[in-house]
Amino acid sequence: MSDEMMYMTVLRLRPDGSTELACISLLDVDYMEIEGRKIVYHVDQEKYRHISTLSELEEHLGQEGFDMLDKTNLVNLNRVTSFDPVQGKVFFREPVTSQSKYATVALIKQKLIRREMLQSAATHIREILKKIKFNELKRTFAE
Repeated sequence: MSDEMMYMTVLRLRPDGSTELACISLLDVDYMEIEGRKIVYHVDQEKYRHISTLSELEEHLGQEGFDMLDKTNLVNLNRVTSFDPVQGKVFFREPVTSQSKYATVALIKQKLIRREMLQSAATHIREILKKIKFNELKRTFAE
């Protein structure tokens, strides 16, 4: 195994009990142990905990645009290109085909997405209508 394949993303345990994402080389690990059903990596004077749940990742990646759309996934919303309200799925590439990768969306999140889409569409339509009215007024004053 090469050095490049020996890195992993973990949670650095801070003295105050909080955590932060970190990347460690397994070649730098002094030893590993189990603490409270979690794997802990000891590197020099630092301790790092293995990431074992999506919730742990969401806690650190939420501000980067990740969201749990369903209990089984953590989705990078910046990469979503479309939402299928019939299937309750988000897709990451266009055009969507039967081979496209997707993530499922929980029913409660589907309702929120639909509401946001309707509000966004209504706002967009209002902006278009304002432009049309403005252009009509410009034409009227120009004549």
